[in-house]
Amino acid sequence: MKKINKLILFAIVSAAVFFHSGIFAALPGDIDGSGYVDLNDAVAGFRVCSDIMNSVSIDKESDASGDQKIGLEEIIYILQIVAELRCGTEWSIEIKDPIPGKTVRSLLGVNAGPYPAGEPGNPDMTLKYQEIGVNMVRTHDFYNPLDMSKIYPDRSKDPNLQSSYFFTDSDIRFEAIINAGFEPYFRVGDSYNNVKGPDASELSNWVQAAVQVIRHYRQGLWNGFTSDFRYAEIWNEPDNKHFWPEPLTMTDYFNLYVQTAKSLRAAFPDLKIGGPGWTPAGAFTPKGQQLSRQFLDHVKNNDAPLDFLSWHIYSNLPADYRNAARFYRNLLDTVGYNSAESHITEWNTDIGQSNDTDPEAVALRVGGKGGALNTAFWIELQNEGVDVSTFFRGNDTSMNLTTFYGLFKADGTPKKVADAFRLWSMLCQFTDKLDIVSARHSGTAELSVLGGRKSSGGDIAILISNWSDKQTEYCLFSGAANTGAVSIYEVSDAAGGDTAHPGSKTNSIGAYTVQLVVIHQ
Repeated sequence: MKKINKLILFAIVSAAVFFHSGIFAALPGDIDGSGYVDLNDAVAGFRVCSDIMNSVSIDKESDASGDQKIGLEEIIYILQIVAELRCGTEWSIEIKDPIPGKTVRSLLGVNAGPYPAGEPGNPDMTLKYQEIGVNMVRTHDFYNPLDMSKIYPDRSKDPNLQSSYFFTDSDIRFEAIINAGFEPYFRVGDSYNNVKGPDASELSNWVQAAVQVIRHYRQGLWNGFTSDFRYAEIWNEPDNKHFWPEPLTMTDYFNLYVQTAKSLRAAFPDLKIGGPGWTPAGAFTPKGQQLSRQFLDHVKNNDAPLDFLSWHIYSNLPADYRNAARFYRNLLDTVGYNSAESHITEWNTDIGQSNDTDPEAVALRVGGKGGALNTAFWIELQNEGVDVSTFFRGNDTSMNLTTFYGLFKADGTPKKVADAFRLWSMLCQFTDKLDIVSARHSGTAELSVLGGRKSSGGDIAILISNWSDKQTEYCLFSGAANTGAVSIYEVSDAAGGDTAHPGSKTNSIGAYTVQLVVIHQ
């Protein structure tokens, strides 16, 4: 210690000098160009400050402070790295204490499944869903089953008679959800292929039928099911003309919502009621934003219940997820729905009109790039306090289109986003959300980071997504992070994340790669 103090004192006395021509560096603090930051660099720094340049080889770009000088800042920087008080990597991840009152939320829902979907011979996905940690299934896009237009097809018939309904195909799908241990998230509406919104003459019967359908699936009406699912979502994407076709208007949808919500609340006081599953335009276009506000105003002015607002995003930018979540949360609070939940009930990467012939579409929907991006999106949803998430979707319908939306191909093969989903569910076991400070010091790689700790105060887990095309290195530092062994689960084009490999305080992460770093206490 005395020796180091003398060296530091000597450096303070020595004037910092500008870089000589040709002295300029690849890694901050790596003055001797060895590829590492160690005590040899501190010695080289002292020699530069003292103009003792003979026998010292100086690499380029070793400046750590950004002032194009080698001086006391560089020497302190190097000594902090050597003493493990600072990271010398491109990224640093500082692990702080849990955030009071904040948890890692169990955002592990999907759309459709686990019953086989699409072509004959496609498998049941129950075990696949269970293996990756799915805990909720939104009853949307089963393509007839669990659609109002399938269950109650003739709106002229008496909604109080069992003979007016066709439950068989829907019951099979619902039973598969319940038997697998997943919570149904009940979408009251129609699938993409089967849309039939009620007109004014049909609305009263449709609303009564919606109540009877929920009774069937929640209270056992007409040999139905006794279950305690929490949510009923009224319709899907009414701002999409495919799901709310002309001549139906937004006023028609607003009336449908108000009447259905009031009737459901009267019949099921404990059921959480909401909607409408806005398209991305609801947050990102002036017209959509105006419509989102008009909907909330209409609901409030008509004293109808709204326990949650649901919305959808398809994008390849993490910032879009952050901005959409903030927009809807701020909108709810502004209108006075401070206690209403925010639900994202469809989300995924965006491939436009591309398909399996486009390598970029394959990377986004099948490969590691999609796994890394969707993990970054999931981290944004966690950080913005989204209450419920149902990824679109669980199972594909045909092996002829592997760039469909599923976590799994139609034959049950997991895509990389399914492997990443497993890491998300593993992190959810570390319920106390940690205060994480991640910072990039050099390079161009993009990392998204989320951390949790066991509620008992035990192990720590850090979920990291490198959603860029550049490999990078990061270091972990905190008192807790230095106390035990490190295990890393990794998902990439080359790894499935099912087994761990040993890690350390400093690790590398490849391009389009997801890691779950577990620090054992």
